[in-house]
Amino acid sequence: MSLDDEKRRTLVRLYWNKATLTLDEFESAVRDSKWCMAANRMYYSLFHAVTALLVQDGHQAATHKGVKAELGLNYVKTGVLSTEEARVFAHLATLRERADYDVIFTASEQDILDLTPSAKALFNKIATMLSL
Repeated sequence: MSLDDEKRRTLVRLYWNKATLTLDEFESAVRDSKWCMAANRMYYSLFHAVTALLVQDGHQAATHKGVKAELGLNYVKTGVLSTEEARVFAHLATLRERADYDVIFTASEQDILDLTPSAKALFNKIATMLSL
C-alpha cells in the first residue's frame, strides 16, 4: 500500500479511533460480565492499535497472522517492544479465537482480569508511539 503522508496520517487516525472505540466496548462487556465479548473486544482494540502503528511506520499486513508477524519482526526483534508484550497480543488472539469459535469454551472473568493490566499497558504504550 503506497500512501502519501496525509493519507497515511488519516488511516492511522481511523485505525486508532477504531481501537479506542473497541476498548470502550471492552469496558462495557466487563461491566456486563460478558467475558467472551470482553475477550473479543480487548483483542480487537489491540489489533487496531497495532495496525495503526504498522501503517504509521510503513508496514503492511493483510491478515491477523500477518499483523502478529509484522509486530514481531518490526518491533519485538528490534527491541521496541518486549517479547512479553508480544505474548500478550498472541495470548489475546488465542483467547479471542476460542471465545468466538469454540462452542465448548467460555472465557472466564479470571481470564479477562489476568490479561487486562498487561493488555492496557500495551495499548497505552502503542498510544505513545503513535504520532497523532
